[in-house]
Parts: sequence; structure tokens; C-alpha cells
Amino acid sequence: MVDSKLTRREFITKTAVGTAGLALAGSELLSPARVLGANDRLSIGIVGPGQRGRGLMNSVHDLSEECNAEITAVCDIWTVNLERGANKVKEWWGTEPRKFRHLEDMLALEDLDGVIVGTADFQHAKMLAQSVKAGKDVYCEKPMANDLNDAKRALAAVRESGQVVQMGTQRRSDGRHAAAAEFVQSGRLGTLSKIDVGWNYFGARWRRGDVNEVKEEDTDWRRFLMGKKYRPFDSHEYMEWRLFRDFSSGIPDQWMSHMIDLIHWLTGEQFPKSVVAHGGTYVWKDGRENGDTFHALLEYPKGFLVSYATKFGNSAGGHTLFYGTNGTLDLKAWRATGDGGSGSDKIKEEITIEPRPGVHHMKNWFDCMRSRKTPNADVSGGYSHSIATMMATRALHTGKRCSYDPVKQEFDLA
Repeated sequence: MVDSKLTRREFITKTAVGTAGLALAGSELLSPARVLGANDRLSIGIVGPGQRGRGLMNSVHDLSEECNAEITAVCDIWTVNLERGANKVKEWWGTEPRKFRHLEDMLALEDLDGVIVGTADFQHAKMLAQSVKAGKDVYCEKPMANDLNDAKRALAAVRESGQVVQMGTQRRSDGRHAAAAEFVQSGRLGTLSKIDVGWNYFGARWRRGDVNEVKEEDTDWRRFLMGKKYRPFDSHEYMEWRLFRDFSSGIPDQWMSHMIDLIHWLTGEQFPKSVVAHGGTYVWKDGRENGDTFHALLEYPKGFLVSYATKFGNSAGGHTLFYGTNGTLDLKAWRATGDGGSGSDKIKEEITIEPRPGVHHMKNWFDCMRSRKTPNADVSGGYSHSIATMMATRALHTGKRCSYDPVKQEFDLA
């Protein structure tokens, strides 16, 4: 065990040269997690230091002194991203991090405590499973998965490993949303029948002007595909993967995952009973496969309907509204009123949703890495939001109602 920051730096320097050639025996090799003392510095690796990944790196840096944590390893198959991430680490901590092209090589580091997964949507679940099997705690960006088999394997791997996994659905650590959860769960709204969510934007979301920056010779296209059907290298697919169905569902994966996770938390539900969806590309006809306009209706076992809608052609009308028999909760205005309610239990006076104590989402992960407690956005929530977004995506692409059997863990289309 390394007891001081200085000793850790010396250890990193001495071992960095010899680690690049190491590899796990497949993804099944299990290594015990390093036992952390109260004064040990958390050693963190990042896989995917791209736009979102660098934002997560910023969080680690901001919390590094308070949480005694440091990024010591960077992994990316694209040389440009790898060097950008490594340079930022050296700028912040003054030490060259260990650099890897392949995740299994980084996971072979015995002193690495945690891994941040900031890669493309379709890669999350596989990298999550691989990382926990290697004995690492994980901060995994949302969605946890967009393939059912990948989701089931990741869920099983995390549960079997006992590793601390935090999903990137950060509202679960926010004090105001915690207060809203407490209010909804108190029953003050009466019988809940409908939840409306509208999250909108004006612009050609996820189009990038720098797609030609990536060259095939500077990356590993087959590695990027991670088992997807091979096709010739395409810089648009590589850099703008959110727009292409093989890699992401677009709006459901990127945006709906956040809000449906919030709804699951506030209502205590886990999975929709059934989902229907519609949408398309109505404004930004630029070759994208994932549409700019999307609307899903989700029915839940407790007996309420959720309407989720996003449009990229007009930014007006954002809202999150919970409708109950006693009134309405507005999570944009952070208040509950008797609007629309009736009867003796109708809310008589406006209630302001005052925030509860919150915590930085990354800090919550760090704290749980030390305490071994369950973090705010654990793998169960990640699996649940993934099921909902996958149901919505299947309904959208097939034009059929999609249902889910939580016992068999299977979808059905009708």
C-alpha cells in the first residue's frame, strides 16, 4: 500500500514504462481492489477523455484536494484525445500520467482504485463490466447501456463484483431534486396520474465542425466499433456517434435517460409497463439517423403516464410537471400548488420546494469508494433508466408498443 502522495508519484514514475504491454486474460480476470486507508490518495483512470470525459476530469481536479484524489492514468484509442487528456493531467498535477491505448492495459494497474468511463453510449456497459471484473470502482456516464444483453451482463458483473459504481445521472446528488423526491413520496400530491417533461433546444445538436481532425491512422477503428458490424472508417460516425443508430439512440440515450431516471427516483418505480414513441428529423436534414424531434409515452405499473418530449427546432416550452389529484408540482418553478386538484386534500397554499443538503456527484463516488457504501446513482438505477430508454427506442423504430418483463428481463413488441 502506498501511504503518501510523494511515494505514489515515485511509484507511478517507476512503473509507468512497464505497464503499456500488460493485458488482462480476456475480460474475466478478477483482481482484488486495493484496500484504502483514510489517508491514501485515490488513484483514478479515465477512459475516453473527449468532450464529456474532460468535463469529468475537471470535476476530479476541482475535488482533488478535498477528496485526496488524482488522475494517474489516461486511456483513449485516438492519439489526439490521449495526448490532450495526458497534457491536462500533467498541467494540473505536475506528473505525466500513464498512457494507454487499450482499456485492459490500464485495468492491469494494481494501484488504480477507480475508472471513469466517458466513452460513447454503446461502449459504456461493456467497459463497466470489464472494469468491475478487474476489481475497479467505476464512475460510468449515462446511459448505462443501449443494448439489452450488454445491460444485463453489466448489471450482473457489478452485483457479483461488489465494486462501487456511480452512474452519471447527477440529479440524484442534487439537494433540490432530493427535496422534490421527499415531497412526491410524502403523498401530498394525492394520486399521481400524469407526468409531463419537455426538454428542448434550438440547433443542429451533436453536429461537430472538427470531424476531419480524426484520421484513421491515429486511432483504432475496429476497437471503436466494439463488435458492431464492420464498415469503412467514417470520421462523422467516429466524432458524431450520437447521430447514428448503431452507436446511440440520440435523444433517448442522451437526454431522456436523465429525466426518466429522475422520475424513477421520485416515484419509486423501476421500469415502465409499456412505451410508445414517435419522432423524426423535421428540421436538421443533415444526414443524421437519430431524429431532431422525439416524443414518448410511458405507462408505469403504479398507474400513471409519463410524457417525455424533446425538439431541436424550437427551444420554448421546457417543463417538468407532476399532476396529482391534490394539485401540481412544477420542477421548473420549484413549487407545488393546488392547480387542477380538487377535494378536501387539495393543496390550499403554494408550497416552495426548499433544497435539501446536496453533494457533488463525483464527491459522492469518492466518498463511497472509501466507505464502501452505495452511491446515490447506483447500478440498479442505471439499469432501470437504460430499460426505459431502450423501450422508447424500440417503440420509435418499430412503430409498435414495447413492454418489458422484469422477471424474464425481456422486451415484447405488440
